[in-house]
Amino acid sequence: MANVLVTENFLEDTYRLIVFLDGRIDDPAMEAVRKRIEIEINNKLKAKRRRQSFTEYKTAEHGTEERNTARQVYLDETGIHKDWRTTKERQPD
Repeated sequence: MANVLVTENFLEDTYRLIVFLDGRIDDPAMEAVRKRIEIEINNKLKAKRRRQSFTEYKTAEHGTEERNTARQVYLDETGIHKDWRTTKERQPD
């Protein structure tokens, strides 16, 4: 299946519609389609947040608190477990 580019506004509007329809569809097949669309949109929005976090991390000046914070946010969003991070990457608990 080919990938298609859509605007961010279209994606947000579609997500609002999908959330609005939750529990309002009587047809199980259509509910399954609605759920599949919701999952794909959520995945897309998560990927967008990860890209933004990575960009903030890479564009911040080296050695700054802003860079370290952006790095932590990126590592958290990618799901890298704290045991797999280097000492530098671990946040104090």
